[in-house]
Amino acid sequence: MGLPFLDSFSTAAGRGVWHADELGLADAQVVVTGHAALDAELPGGGWPVGAMTELLQATPEAHVWRLLLPALAQAVEARGGPVVLVGAPYEPCGTALAAQGLPVEALMCVRSDAPAARLWACEQALRCAEIAAVVAWLPQARVGELRRLQLAAAQHEVLLFVCRPESVALSASPARLRLRAERCPDDPAQ
Repeated sequence: MGLPFLDSFSTAAGRGVWHADELGLADAQVVVTGHAALDAELPGGGWPVGAMTELLQATPEAHVWRLLLPALAQAVEARGGPVVLVGAPYEPCGTALAAQGLPVEALMCVRSDAPAARLWACEQALRCAEIAAVVAWLPQARVGELRRLQLAAAQHEVLLFVCRPESVALSASPARLRLRAERCPDDPAQ
């Protein structure tokens, strides 16, 4: 004997619930990465808007600029607001970024060594309607803290990239997309 309330509950629960096998079919908004081969592999064909993308790196020195720059420049152009960098390990080279389409005046840098201050800055930036994207280095963030950021990104439809250490690869994460970013050994420009 089946439980009728359970059948209707599972049907209702299925609406608005993400299923892993449907990620590539999702109709969520994306921003193309600027790298055709990567777009072909990513669900939806680009970086998800209104969702956290987690970039796992062996070291924070492994800059992700080459990977993110085309999408960040596109987001600035589309939304007209700045890209907020929270806790960047190094100051970005403004002339190099400008040469690739991201003007230095479109960057806002938040510097803090305190994990709580970085999280607070991220959350505030995500809630600001004028922000085009947030890129944050949050090596010590916990799942609950990341979930708050994911919810803020979803509520305000902002691109959110969180850089974390490779060592958290097996831990739980609310990120819609998780990638391991590695330096190409045969590319000296990275």
